[in-house]
Amino acid sequence: MKILITGGTGFVGVRLKSFLERSHEVVAVGSHELDITQTDAVLKLVESVAPDAIVHLAAIAVTDYCEQHPEESYAVNVEGAVNVANAAKTVGAKLLFASSEQVYHAVETEGQQPEQQAVTPTRIYAVHKLEAERRVQEILPSAVGLRLTWMYDVPSSPFPKNSGLLVQLLKAAEEGRAVKASTRERRGITNVWEVVRRVEMALALPGGIYNFGSPNDLSSFDIWLAAAELMVEKGWMDAKPSTLVLPDESWTRNLGLDLRSIEAHGITFPSTLTGLRNAVFHARK
Repeated sequence: MKILITGGTGFVGVRLKSFLERSHEVVAVGSHELDITQTDAVLKLVESVAPDAIVHLAAIAVTDYCEQHPEESYAVNVEGAVNVANAAKTVGAKLLFASSEQVYHAVETEGQQPEQQAVTPTRIYAVHKLEAERRVQEILPSAVGLRLTWMYDVPSSPFPKNSGLLVQLLKAAEEGRAVKASTRERRGITNVWEVVRRVEMALALPGGIYNFGSPNDLSSFDIWLAAAELMVEKGWMDAKPSTLVLPDESWTRNLGLDLRSIEAHGITFPSTLTGLRNAVFHARK
């Protein structure tokens, strides 16, 4: 299969290319090679590559930046996705695109959030991701949208890093400062490789929007504290977890994902805590 990846130089994109090219022909492009806000450029590239499938990862994913630059966010996160969807439709390619758990950020219900949950996000990034979902599905009903969680890799990864959970903890320990984590937030946090290894299965999903990432029933404080304890046990740092991670009770949010839709298609994820244990204990220092 020939697969085109947009956002191919990003945190997920570089890892996905490395994984998929073991068994597929992969073309990965970054923002320097393709401006997804340019309709003609997107169509020209897609037609020249003639992929069987497109994995659309290109986006502005820094939520505060989107809040401060809403027009740029809309151009990239909405209009860019529309351009890719139209190009995929033109060449008959299967489209898989990245959405976000952030669409649930204003939901006040308890428990895990199903895809059918009514959502009315107020943050710009989430609003734009939700609109992109709707417009892409209108253009290409066979497209698969994945509502992804926050992701991390181990600090020793040879690939480009993001400000993931483990990286933040290690940096805080090195700088001798504490981090605060909410005791009233629920969200899954996923090892990026758990996502990467399941993308090929996701390409076979029927068109629709799917929650995609590790489930979690613990508070963010419990997860951050457990991660710190695992890192100390592994020997990555000698900080005291109980002083490195402090509880924050000032705000509430529930981004927990109901995964029954993908589980019905045989796709499962380890829990957030299990994923962290696997990542830390199978990684080199």
